[in-house]
Amino acid sequence: MSVNALGDKYFVTALRAAGAEGNIVQSTKEAEDAVDLLVANGSCKVIILPYKLAIVLERKRDELSRRGLYYPVFVIIPGIDGIVEERTHRLYELVSQAVGAKLKLGEES
Repeated sequence: MSVNALGDKYFVTALRAAGAEGNIVQSTKEAEDAVDLLVANGSCKVIILPYKLAIVLERKRDELSRRGLYYPVFVIIPGIDGIVEERTHRLYELVSQAVGAKLKLGEES
């Protein structure tokens, strides 16, 4: 099973030290191309992404999911820069979508 990390040089270097293969990407286009290459190769089962890159690759990940591919599985790791507010807002949007109603986030009724 192949595990591959995509991200900046620090992210990829850390995961290479843990045994993953890695591709350093510096733009959304490079990341999309790397995912396409890994999917086309067929041997990559897991792609590890930092949270910020996972957000910009959301459309690509959805496209692969719609194609019914079981692999690669995307593992998303929170970044070192603390993006809790972004994550909270994204979770709020997903839960609102799931229940079919806009929820109030941090607001008193």
